[in-house]
Amino acid sequence: MDEIPFDEALTPSYRYVNGRRFHMDETVKYIFPNDDEEIERLELQYYLLKEYWRTCYTSPITPMLAAGGGRVLDIGCGPGTWIMDLASIYKSTTFIGLDISPMFPQHVKPRNASFVQYNILNKLPFPDETFDYVHQSLLSSAFTTSQWAEVIKEIVRVTKPGGWIEFLEYDYIIHNEGPIVQRINAGMISFFLSQGLIPNISNHLPEFIRSNDQLMNIRCDIKSVPLGNWGGSLGSVSLEVFGIELSALRDNLQPLMGLSDQHYDALIEGFVSEVNKYKSYINTFRFYAQKVM
Repeated sequence: MDEIPFDEALTPSYRYVNGRRFHMDETVKYIFPNDDEEIERLELQYYLLKEYWRTCYTSPITPMLAAGGGRVLDIGCGPGTWIMDLASIYKSTTFIGLDISPMFPQHVKPRNASFVQYNILNKLPFPDETFDYVHQSLLSSAFTTSQWAEVIKEIVRVTKPGGWIEFLEYDYIIHNEGPIVQRINAGMISFFLSQGLIPNISNHLPEFIRSNDQLMNIRCDIKSVPLGNWGGSLGSVSLEVFGIELSALRDNLQPLMGLSDQHYDALIEGFVSEVNKYKSYINTFRFYAQKVM
């Protein structure tokens, strides 16, 4: 396997808030922690979405993966679950994961998988036309509007002609609202906007993708994911994931919503009951496109 570039200036630097660990790089707005608890959430979220989508990707890349010799990049790989899953199946394809936080496996991993700690906003550390497929998931909580444009430009640059790029995202807006969900939606939207982030990425990402004239065959698929046991066991898991997110964002949402500790706890308790009553859900999206030949 080729030697992978590494940002030598990027060393672990953290801040701690109420016992949770966050990265310190101010160029990246990523709002969630990067500790062991967050790793557990990301892994749980990965398997939840994989089960709902019944796939790890929707781009037509299976022939490339099966043939071997291809190169795949996963941006914002987190604990590396997506790469570990696919690299164990497609052993002749090279998989590279990139993340600003070193949450990924350091030693125990397939031989065809590598991980790089790097800030994508410093531009991708790879030559033009390196990858057959570039995958990125759940980073609407990391990039501002202007950063999205630069990220997509960089992704397209490192993708081979005819290669595919894909984004898996979900809106931080819950549908089928009751009064409690309305308050949580309003708080979440206010917080995202205060950070320059986009809470309803599905309304913006297609425009970002279409604005790049090197992309064609642009598609978007959508799946609704229930919140609560009204959606069966997977609905219960999705509620657990969302509840962990609300807990992780407590120090940001609570003051915006004007709530005391006691009232925030009561809000979360009421939220669990309300999503079942109203059959609430969130929408997840897969956007994918092909680089022109």
